[in-house]
Parts: sequence; structure tokens; C-alpha cells
Amino acid sequence: MRRSLRLVLALALFAPATPWPVGAAEDKLVIYTAYEENELKTFWEQFTKDLPDLAAKAAYIRGSTGPTMARVEAEKANPQADVIWGVFNDYLTGAAAKGLLDAYAAKESQAIPARFKHPENLWQGVTLLTVAFAVNQKKMAELRLPPPHSWADLLDPKYKGHIVMSNPSTSGTAYLLLASHAARLGEDKMWQYYETLDRNLSQVTKSGGAPGRMAASGETPIGIALAYEVEVAKKQGAPIDVIYPTDGIAWTFESNALVRGAKNPANARRFLDWAVSKSAMTAYAAWRGAGITRPDVPMGGQKILDMGLINLDFVKAGDPAYKDRLVKRWLEKFSR
Repeated sequence: MRRSLRLVLALALFAPATPWPVGAAEDKLVIYTAYEENELKTFWEQFTKDLPDLAAKAAYIRGSTGPTMARVEAEKANPQADVIWGVFNDYLTGAAAKGLLDAYAAKESQAIPARFKHPENLWQGVTLLTVAFAVNQKKMAELRLPPPHSWADLLDPKYKGHIVMSNPSTSGTAYLLLASHAARLGEDKMWQYYETLDRNLSQVTKSGGAPGRMAASGETPIGIALAYEVEVAKKQGAPIDVIYPTDGIAWTFESNALVRGAKNPANARRFLDWAVSKSAMTAYAAWRGAGITRPDVPMGGQKILDMGLINLDFVKAGDPAYKDRLVKRWLEKFSR
């Protein structure tokens, strides 16, 4: 899809809302997504190959998780998106509670285990991910620092000024981490942990993908990042290692949903059917390896569910009041 089309759609979101012409409703398909641009290229190419007629009508708008879902909520009275694609499960759980989603059981969604689906079919999970340390080997050697192996290690003063993480008010990755540490430690100890960690941070980024990219490029020796992004950078030649913390791995899954009041519901449902298909899952696996939710699709690598995962209550983490409270307090204490 041409970049100009995406730009026009993005700008249109800020224009005054006007009714769409009757009869033009199903001539479009607008998708909001939090997938990264590099993997989106692969996914979109497969979509275009599988459903060229629908792809010709479709465009996606990519953004970080927090701003994307805030936009969906702001547009509730006049939805501009038809589909939400690849957004963290806890955010969609909150969106469901706010009445922003419509139920739809995508074709073949029965192949996805129940734990990855909303009980009322308000969303279906497709891709799994974990948070790890992105460690630049070259920078660590220059600084003569040993790599961290646990969340506790990151608090060591020797890492002061050498760690980058993202902001939980804008990054789904950072909020996942915040909720996971609350589950792992309890809230009181979690805030103590963040107070100490904050002293060692060199930067807090808006995007959850930025810390991993900065570690891969050598801008920081340590980034707290999504593990699969670091694995991709390593395969592309970056001098970087993925280190999973021994004291618990934060994890979640990304899901798809139908926007309530979508102007193009038939097109949206066709896309959602494709987005859980074997073809789509195979495209996801090209980037995520074993991080997909359909067990009937061949995959390689270590299965995420077999790792030492933090026991996170996704319903609690997705509760809007709980999320707002944690994020507000983080901003009060640590906003730069």
C-alpha cells in the first residue's frame, strides 16, 4: 500500500467528522494496528496476495498501543476505524469493558485455544510476545560491564545511565511490564523497584520498540524490549543478545477486534477471518517464530508458554480503572 494513502488517512483523522455517503460504506476498510512497520510489510504482502480485492480497498494506520486505543475511544461517537489488528490483549480487554468493540467469531477462530479469546468473542488473540533485555555486546565490552540476567540485576549502580525503557502511558510494552512487576512483587515493592530502577535509566522513550532499536544500533548498551524484535535485529547482523530475566518473564498476546459502529462491517469481518487464518498465522510466524496462537500451524523455536512466565491476571491488567491508576502514579513519580 502506498505511503501517501496512509498519510491521507492519518490526516483525515484530525479533520472535522462528516457523515459518509450512503452506498460508499463498503468501498473502504480502515485498520488501526500496533504491529511494527517492518513486520507489517510481511503481513500486508500476504494479505494482498490472499485477498487482493479487499486489499485494494484497505489501508492501515500504525501507532503505538496507547495512542492507538486512545484514538479509538475518542472516536467512539463516530468511528473512523473498522478493525483493530495486533493490539495488546489487556488494552482490548479495557476497550471491551468501555463498549468500544462488537462481537465477532472469525472463521477458523475455533482453532485458537480458549485462553486466547474473549469469552464473548469481542477479540481473538493471534500473536504472543515476551519482554527481555536487549544487550549490545560491543557496547558492554567497551564499558567492561557484565550482562544483566535478572530484573534485580538492573538495579545495580554499575548500570547507571546505561538502560533505556519505554513509557507506560504511551507504550503497551511498558504498561505490560508495569502490570507484570505489580503481579510479581506486589504494588508496594513494585514502586520501590521502579524508584531504584529510575536512577539507572538514561532515557524513557515514547515507543515500546525504541529501546530494542537503540540497543541494536549501539545508542544504549541495554534496552528493555520485546524479545522477538531483538532476535530479528540479531539475525540481521546487530551485535546484540536477547537475555530473558531469570526472575520472571513478562508476556502477553496481541489480538484483533471489530470496532463497534464500524462503517465497513462486511469488509472488517472478511479481514478478521483472514487475520486468524493459517495463511496469516504463517506470515506472523515469519517474524514471531513460535509466538502464534494456533497450534495447528507449523512453527519453530522455543514455545513461549514453556518459559518461566510471570503469572499475570490479564483481566485485572486490562481493567481501565486499574490501568489508569497505575499509569497515573507512574507519571506522577517518574515522568520526564
